[in-house]
Amino acid sequence: MLKAVITDADFNGGEPRLCTDIARYGARGILLNDENKAGMILMSANGLYKLPGGGIELGERESDAFVREVLEETGYNCKIIAPLGTVEEHKGKTNFCQYSYAFIGRVIGEEQEETEKQPGFSMNWMSLQDASSLMEKSLDMCGEYKMKFMLKREKIIIDYAIEMIEKGEISIDE
Repeated sequence: MLKAVITDADFNGGEPRLCTDIARYGARGILLNDENKAGMILMSANGLYKLPGGGIELGERESDAFVREVLEETGYNCKIIAPLGTVEEHKGKTNFCQYSYAFIGRVIGEEQEETEKQPGFSMNWMSLQDASSLMEKSLDMCGEYKMKFMLKREKIIIDYAIEMIEKGEISIDE
């Protein structure tokens, strides 16, 4: 299982510093279509991509939050194929820690018209390898502190999924 930790040291070197309290819990991950392409969300405001996901509501299970967030952000219902693990983001400059549960899900049915998709978000389907390369390029270009953490988190989740699929530890075949 994935258990990753991201700190300021990942970007600036030095000793990793962990925040003492978790400020936000999230659920996010990879959404696959019937061609095993990953749905990446383009945020038109900054030209960067992200995986579907967001915050876990009070009393909500992590898996339910992932399914809800996928529907809200992409317009697709999904079923979870596999849990991937967790990623902690310790943003030392702001003393903010986010703890994310990561999943792989598969699209069920057609895109729903009535969702809470954010303006400026659009879906793009690509191979997991292309998604990983895209995250790497985005990380190289990005200068925004908080965004670097998000991009690193997404790359870690994608790369872990690729590794587990290639090893045969996670099956994405229907």
